[in-house]
Amino acid sequence: MDFSLAPSRPDAPPGQPRLTLGIPRRGPMDSSPFSLDTDAEVGPDWRNALSDWVHTHAYYPRQAARMGQDGASRVVVTVLPNGKVIDVELEKSSGSPWLDIALLGLFRGARIPPLPQSAGDRPVTFHFTMNYILIR
Repeated sequence: MDFSLAPSRPDAPPGQPRLTLGIPRRGPMDSSPFSLDTDAEVGPDWRNALSDWVHTHAYYPRQAARMGQDGASRVVVTVLPNGKVIDVELEKSSGSPWLDIALLGLFRGARIPPLPQSAGDRPVTFHFTMNYILIR
């Protein structure tokens, strides 16, 4: 099993799969490979900071790529105002245990960007969906 944080390979040689963490898009559209749903007042600056954090820490598991697996995993994350993740649970499986494990591992015990003051001083829960797509 390979649990490395290996980056995806958009420049893979011919015959090898290219990997991406999101839906390929054309034009000036949002290229985020995920969606975030919360009732907390987190604002666009924190969402952008989380997006940067995810792009830095997320990976496409090699096992899933070798098996031709892709899909969307959804988790519920609870985080303290200082950014310490205190709980993460799988809400919807992608159908691939490797992709689900990768998303759970992304947040489990992590320290994400601190929440803005507008979110208050209590833990915040959000739903996070990652779209793993194997470009064939």
